[in-house]
Amino acid sequence: MSTGTKIVIAVLGAGAIGVLAAAALVAAGWLFYGRTARHEVALAQRALLEARTQEVKRLAEAAHAEAAPQSEHPASSATADAAALAQRRKDAIARGTAYLLKEQAPDGSWGQGNVGITALCTDALLAAGYTAKDQPVRRAIDRILKAQQPDGGIYEDVGLKNYTTSIALMVLVEAGPAAYAEPIRKATEYLKKTQWDETETIDRAHPWYGGAGYGKHERPDLSNTQFFVEAMHRAGVPKDDPLWAKVVVFVSRAQDRSESNDGVFVGTDSGGMIYTPHKGGESPAGTVDLPDGRKGLKAYGSMTYAGFKSFIYADLAGDDPRVKAALDWIRKHWTFEENPELGQQGLFYYYHAAAKALRAWSDLAGESVVLDARRRPHDWRAELTEALLKRQRPDGSWTNEADRWYEGYPPVPTSYAIVALAQCQ
Repeated sequence: MSTGTKIVIAVLGAGAIGVLAAAALVAAGWLFYGRTARHEVALAQRALLEARTQEVKRLAEAAHAEAAPQSEHPASSATADAAALAQRRKDAIARGTAYLLKEQAPDGSWGQGNVGITALCTDALLAAGYTAKDQPVRRAIDRILKAQQPDGGIYEDVGLKNYTTSIALMVLVEAGPAAYAEPIRKATEYLKKTQWDETETIDRAHPWYGGAGYGKHERPDLSNTQFFVEAMHRAGVPKDDPLWAKVVVFVSRAQDRSESNDGVFVGTDSGGMIYTPHKGGESPAGTVDLPDGRKGLKAYGSMTYAGFKSFIYADLAGDDPRVKAALDWIRKHWTFEENPELGQQGLFYYYHAAAKALRAWSDLAGESVVLDARRRPHDWRAELTEALLKRQRPDGSWTNEADRWYEGYPPVPTSYAIVALAQCQ
C-alpha cells in the first residue's frame, strides 16, 4: 500500500471519529439542555461537522499531492534509462559502420571481393541509415551488380549462388526498388526457379521439397532457406504465391515436432529446429540418447529463430501449432549469452536471426516483451542491445573467437551486429 493511500485512510478514519463524537454531543445536548437549548446545540454541532469535513478534504488533497510524485518517479526513471540505452545503441552502430567503411576495398567490396560478404556488409550500412546516395553504398552496389549473371543470379562462385543472390537481392530492394527494378526482377525470378520443387524432378514427399541450398544442385538447408525466404519477403512476393506454401513444407520438416515433420528425422519433440532434414537430418548440436535406444537430433538456437522467422514471413498465424512450438522452444532456452546448444559458435548469426525473428513476432503479436518458460518477462530489445554493446571492441568491430562460419573475420560478425542493433530500435 502506498504512503498516500495510508494517509488518506488515516484522515478518513479521523473524520469518521469526529463525526461520531459530534453525534454524541448532539445526543447529550438533547438530554442536558432540554427543549430550549436544542436549537443552539444543533447550530454549534453543524458548524463542527462542517469544519471537520473541510479538514478531512484538505488533508486528503495534501496526501494525494504527496503521493503523486512518488508514483510518477519510476516511469520517469524508466524513460530516462530507455533514452540512455537508445543513445548507446546509436553510438555503437555508428562505431560499427565506421569500422566497416575503413575495411571497404577501393572496388567497393569486402572479403577480398566475396559477393556474399560484400552484400552482408552493404546490408548493414543500409540498416544503419546509409543510402544509395552515399558513395560507399553506391560503390558496393556497383560491385554487386557486376556479379549478376545472364540467368539473373548474383554470384561468382556457383557453389554459393543461391546464398549470395538472396543477400544481394535484399540489398537492392533496400537501396532502391525503383532504381534497381530490373536487376531485382531478374534476381527474384532466378531464386524462385532454384527452390526445390517439381521443376527440380522431386515431389512433395521428398525431404528437400520447398527448400533452398547453396547451389550447384546441393541439398537444401534451413540457413540458406531462411535467406531465400527473407529475400522473397523483402522483394514483396505476394503471400499467395505457391513458393510460400512450399517453404512451409520444408521448414516444418526441419522442425523437431513429429506432428508436422512427417517423420523425416528422429528428434526429441522439442519444437526447435535443426539444420536440414536431408538424409535423416543433420544438426551441429549433436544428438541425445532416447529411452528407446535411438539417437535424437538436438535443435539449436540460430536455426530455431531462422525457422520461426520463416514461418512468420510465410504468413502463418501466431496461433499455428508450429509457430507456437518454436516460440515455446525459444522461451525454454531464453538467453543472449550464447547460441543455445552451440555455445559461442555462430553467436552473431544467432543475434542476427533472433533480432529479425523477434521483431517480426512483435509486429505480428503486438508484444514487445517475451515471457520465458518460468513466466519471467524479457524486454528483448534491451537485453539483446546490452549483449551486443558489451561485446563491441574498441575499434568498433565485433568478432568471435569461436571462429566458425566466417565469424572470425570481423566484417561478418560486425555486419550481423549492426543489423541486429538496428532491429532493436
